[in-house]
Amino acid sequence: MSRLMLRAAILAQGGTAAPPIDIGSTWQLDVTRRPAGYTLSDGNQTAINASGGTNYQRWVPTAKAILTSDGRRYWEVLCAASSAATFDGYLGVVSAEQREEFNAGNNPITLGSIGWRGNGTLWSSNTATSSQRVTGLPGFGAGDVLMFVLDPANAHLWIGKNGIWHSDPVSGAATWTAGGSTAFYPQIQGRNSGDGGTLRSLSSQFSYPVPPDVRALGFEDPDLSIFEAHAYFEFGWDKNLSVGEVDAWLVFGGGTRFTTATAPQFVDYGGGKALTAAHTSLYIEVELP
Repeated sequence: MSRLMLRAAILAQGGTAAPPIDIGSTWQLDVTRRPAGYTLSDGNQTAINASGGTNYQRWVPTAKAILTSDGRRYWEVLCAASSAATFDGYLGVVSAEQREEFNAGNNPITLGSIGWRGNGTLWSSNTATSSQRVTGLPGFGAGDVLMFVLDPANAHLWIGKNGIWHSDPVSGAATWTAGGSTAFYPQIQGRNSGDGGTLRSLSSQFSYPVPPDVRALGFEDPDLSIFEAHAYFEFGWDKNLSVGEVDAWLVFGGGTRFTTATAPQFVDYGGGKALTAAHTSLYIEVELP
């Protein structure tokens, strides 16, 4: 059923910040690499140790990888309310090499992986033998929001907790540097019963801002970016699009995701499924999917 919507004067009033603009998609945990002791929920973004018991050294990696060409990425993990006050497991990244050991009973801290433990220690090894590298870090547990920035090209990992970085990912040295890998996978471990957490990968999910010159984990480059255009006409475009400024916009059969900072006039017939508009004076839309 079609519907006609006419919206006028959708303005950013009084300098209010524009809503978060998410170009990309949420990252999920890998259902094909989920040890039997875990339950997944929230669209496979949350993993909880439901039946693994105590000292359960298995973990769940993401389905997608951070590649060396992806640039620095930011994500958060919300520790489950059911977790202990001091989380016994490790949260961080596993290397492509360790990813295949998800069900072998090895903690996610070897073969180039990096794991921050709830007791305030950091473990990492470039071999198959685990090694404690840093002590005196903040501990964490139920309800805490952990912050991560990874530079995959150099295997640098920065960590933070509840809005406070251990070392500034813009100007400070990494919390730890591993030996490198072709790819890294954020992972969730619940080492004791009830432990676990939720992976957050998009700006709209985050509790804290993405650091400068870093992209959200789920960010994907749009297929087309326009920084300024006086007029834009589109017929049947089916890819992601980001527009900085356009004076007049006419679209027939738009794509699945559209983001615009400023569009004084916007007319859309058969628009896509996702639209973010920071400022538009006139918006007419027919047959929104």
